[in-house]
Amino acid sequence: MDASFVAMESRSSPMHIGSILIYNPATAPGGFVRFKDILAFFESRMQLSRTIRQRLVRVPFDLDYPYWIEDPDFDLEYHVRHVALPLPTGWRSPKASGRHPSRR
Repeated sequence: MDASFVAMESRSSPMHIGSILIYNPATAPGGFVRFKDILAFFESRMQLSRTIRQRLVRVPFDLDYPYWIEDPDFDLEYHVRHVALPLPTGWRSPKASGRHPSRR
């Protein structure tokens, strides 16, 4: 399946997967959510998945399927981003912000 996603991907048709997580401060300890605490939460669990720090590399001339390798330059903050939504917030806010979450 990974190979088919790579083969179909283009600039106009990205095949990567993303997600949006909305944190409700009312449910957090002390009623406050800090971005650095969210990063620490992800960092504390990264050893549970071998693939989380990997990236895909292509074989020269596409002579074989792409391979997953350990990414020595993995940057968690590139993958986990903080975007403040305009008030009032609600389930429609990410769409209303007019910004695609996977773009910087």
